[in-house]
Amino acid sequence: MADECELRSANGMPGVDCDEDECIYWRVTEHLGVAEYSDGCAIQHFELLDDGHEMAAWLLSVKDRVEGHLPA
Repeated sequence: MADECELRSANGMPGVDCDEDECIYWRVTEHLGVAEYSDGCAIQHFELLDDGHEMAAWLLSVKDRVEGHLPA
């Protein structure tokens, strides 16, 4: 997928491609069955970035820990 990751962009990393196949937030929408009503990203579907930078930073830290990019 060539779309930009809005979560990483909100955390000061613009231009990073969405990693849809590996992203926990895409798996959430698939699990909940809401992907057909949005583009598949829980961050976008539930409009989680509207709460500001602190929420974006926390969501990125959760993503990185769950996906094994950072120690718990």
